[in-house]
This record gives sequence, structure tokens and C-alpha cells, in this order.
Amino acid sequence: MKFPFKKGKEVIFEKVRSRQGFTLENQEGRLTDFEDVDIEEYLQDMFVTADQFVILTAPEPRRKVRYVQACTHDGAIEVELGIEEEGTRLYYKMCTEQECCRIFLDFYDGMLEPKMEEYKPVEF
Repeated sequence: MKFPFKKGKEVIFEKVRSRQGFTLENQEGRLTDFEDVDIEEYLQDMFVTADQFVILTAPEPRRKVRYVQACTHDGAIEVELGIEEEGTRLYYKMCTEQECCRIFLDFYDGMLEPKMEEYKPVEF
């Protein structure tokens, strides 16, 4: 099977390779050595600057979640979860700044238990 591939309206991506630790990314670059406060700073920058994104990737999936990413659309915040199974599928929900921060920090701290009924598959 060649990735990414479509299954209905969903796109399934290749699994992310295992890493030593977490990575934190935005359009400016990537960090491999960071703390909670750096995640909060990246998110705050995204909230106030147009066309920004933030991606937090775990070294291994945590409760099937491989990464969390967020971006803004016309002032609204979209958070996406990369759920790893046979490949990686993206699920999204719109949320507040506070909820977005909580999702990222809970994921980083190993406490994220997403309520998947709140998320919808990302369609391409």
C-alpha cells in the first residue's frame, strides 16, 4: 500500500517514524529540546499571527495519538489529532485558545484522552 492514500473522503498517511523525544514545530523551525512554556509560547504566537501552525509530535503514539497540530482559520482555532492505526488518519475539531492549550499540554504530559466523538475526520 502506498501512502498517502484515499479511503472515501479521508486520506491515510504513512506512520511517523519512532524518535528519541518529542518535537515541536511551527513555520519558523523545529525544537527537540523544550519545555511546557515553549509549547505555550508557540501557541500564543499562532493565536495572534495569521497563517501560523504548531505541531507537537510524540516519540511513540500515546493512546493512538501520534501528533497534535493546530492552525487558525479566520480567527477560529482548528486542532487536529494524528491517530495511528494501519496508517495515520487526521481528525479535527474547532476549539478555544484555552482548550487548544490544554490539548497540547495534556498530550505532552501523557494525559490526553481524546473524546473521539468530538472530532471529525479531516477531508481533503
